[in-house]
Amino acid sequence: MDTSRELAPPLTDLLYTMAEEGADAEATNLQKNVWAGLLRDGADVTQRLTEQIEVNRGEIDADDWAALGDAFGIIVRRDSRSNRVSARAFADEEHLLTEWEATKAELVTTGAVEAPEMGDSTEGPSSGPMPPGDDK
Repeated sequence: MDTSRELAPPLTDLLYTMAEEGADAEATNLQKNVWAGLLRDGADVTQRLTEQIEVNRGEIDADDWAALGDAFGIIVRRDSRSNRVSARAFADEEHLLTEWEATKAELVTTGAVEAPEMGDSTEGPSSGPMPPGDDK
């Protein structure tokens, strides 16, 4: 049984605005131009949307609104290249956390290489015998 629901616009745009201003957690991939945010507690998110944003509730799918209110959390994604915002509400906390970890892993840039530390190692540019005449 799927414990998540893909939400439809205009709710996705409202959730993106909320997540951009204060997500509980964020992940970004600058190379792919993708950002993701985690909003916890769907009931709180629903209350904040109702209080802070003037929304014509008739424009929002009633099942989406109900799924949002029952959610343990919502994962919001923005793909700037395609100018697409998506949001998925999760009714199961374990499923939410599993999906959030997968999202973070997907967005981690793996191309970066860390420089080795120059600690107590004797290897490096200054190690080895000195050329003749340089022993001063």
